[in-house]
Amino acid sequence: MVPNSIDQLIQEVESQVTDVKKDEKVYKIVMVDDIKSISSSMKRELTFVARKLDNVKLSIIDIQDPEIAYEYLQKSRPDLLISDVKMPYLTGDKLVEAVKKLYPDLPVIVVTGFATKENILSVYKSDKNSIILSKPWEPERLVGAVNQMLGTNFQWSD
Repeated sequence: MVPNSIDQLIQEVESQVTDVKKDEKVYKIVMVDDIKSISSSMKRELTFVARKLDNVKLSIIDIQDPEIAYEYLQKSRPDLLISDVKMPYLTGDKLVEAVKKLYPDLPVIVVTGFATKENILSVYKSDKNSIILSKPWEPERLVGAVNQMLGTNFQWSD
């Protein structure tokens, strides 16, 4: 089902975090990549490592349209933003710049298949504390970046 409003997206995310135990921590992650298979792959990897910890849950939403992602982010603050750089309509660096105006302390991981000096500088201009991962990424690096940004202790193992 494709949600047709931001409120439906928010409801979808909230429904992912039902049955949370008292001692469980839920991290909300928004992934923005115009290619669904990329964000789905990242989501699958992070869900895999989160299942190994009893007291942690991840609520991950992947959005392919950066403008819809920005609308969503205006209404719902995540714990982490993971974004591609090259996307139509609103590039990842501009998305990060706009989101940082809303949430200056929001941790950001940027994933790019075009790790040029220009792209890296544009990301750091938007958020000097972000982590940049190249595509294709290694699952260990993605998990390590998430651990660094969220203070989690996920472990990647084959």
